[in-house]
Amino acid sequence: MTYKDITVEKRGRITCMTLNRPERMNSISVDTGNEMLKVLTEYRDDPEQWVMIIAAAGEKAFCSGMYVTEAAKKTAETGETGGYTIFKPWTDMMQSIQKPFICAVNGYCIGGGWHLVADSDIVIAAENALFFDTHVNIGLINGVESAGFAYKMPLGIVMRMCLEGKHFKVNAQQAYQWGLVSEVVPNDQLMNKAWEIATHIADDAAPLAVRGSKKAILGAIDRGPTEGIPFTWEVLTEIQNTADTKEGFLSFVEKRKPKFIGR
Repeated sequence: MTYKDITVEKRGRITCMTLNRPERMNSISVDTGNEMLKVLTEYRDDPEQWVMIIAAAGEKAFCSGMYVTEAAKKTAETGETGGYTIFKPWTDMMQSIQKPFICAVNGYCIGGGWHLVADSDIVIAAENALFFDTHVNIGLINGVESAGFAYKMPLGIVMRMCLEGKHFKVNAQQAYQWGLVSEVVPNDQLMNKAWEIATHIADDAAPLAVRGSKKAILGAIDRGPTEGIPFTWEVLTEIQNTADTKEGFLSFVEKRKPKFIGR
């Protein structure tokens, strides 16, 4: 299927969704959000797709967040600010999916673009990546994506980014230092690294084990240490009798590469 604002590439069990509005700094309009929701839904429902990469076209910006020009026009027409609502369907969908997401950030990652970083499981950045927020500078609250950032990096840094707005910027090395990204690579190697990581997961990891690990980790964080650790023990039992777990044990004994099937 052909999309207007994004491109989709599939290689084996890997889907790559790329924002493709570089002339608009890959900002997210109503149409963009609808296309993203469709691709995310298909990823969730396709048993043959095990990993998703999220990327962006162009060198200047990964995502500048809401397409403010569109939102401003609608505000003028209706007298109400409704820009927030276009993000909720696809961000809710992304947060509900237990399959893994790899986010490859190049250039500016601003405001609502944080959603894609906050809700991804592995985040890597090009050397030119720059993270900052402009919500307060245009009269908006950064509440959802900033909460996601606070799970990944120090609260004090997130708070300063949100409250000081456009005046406090975090570069790629700082993002690595503070735990937001797990690796910084040269600009021209970003997508190669993203595909490499995705291939490691798709080719060498049992998909049910990957999803179960994500469920256990995030579930434990949500519950806190007292309830979280017992929860992880419960998750462990969910796949113990699956074909993939049996195959993993058998392949280890037979000294061969396992053939996982997702069941």
